Amino acid sequence: MHARTLRSRSPAQDLHVDYERDSRGWTMVGFIFMIDEFRDDNGATRFVPGSHLWSEIPQELLGDRDRKADYPAQVLACAPAGSVMLCNGSVWHGHTANCSDEPRRSIQGAYIRRDAESGENLLARMQPETLSRVSPLAKYVLAL
Repeated sequence: MHARTLRSRSPAQDLHVDYERDSRGWTMVGFIFMIDEFRDDNGATRFVPGSHLWSEIPQELLGDRDRKADYPAQVLACAPAGSVMLCNGSVWHGHTANCSDEPRRSIQGAYIRRDAESGENLLARMQPETLSRVSPLAKYVLAL
């Protein structure tokens, strides 16, 4: 999990996937807890429906074209503060530009299949004395 603040006047994020689809299906299920309302003017996350079934990722299919640009049939995840959104980590997504004068905040996290490598190295970020207090079951659940 991590907190994210999309600052006022931030540009759109490139369309991307968190994990490519593989022969076993999908590697990650993510969530976004909306601290602030997600709107079309403050950087709501956009998704390309059905793209989790595609074998190509945005970099491959779009090449040098601008991945920050709107994509045909993209859908914005707009919802009030306190909403939670779940998504497949293989779906094409990225936040839109925050054209408002206020930040847009969220808490994001994911469940990543045990055999997949996480983008975060929790073990390296943990103090030895903290790790010594973590039970074997917790170490297993956290893949430490």
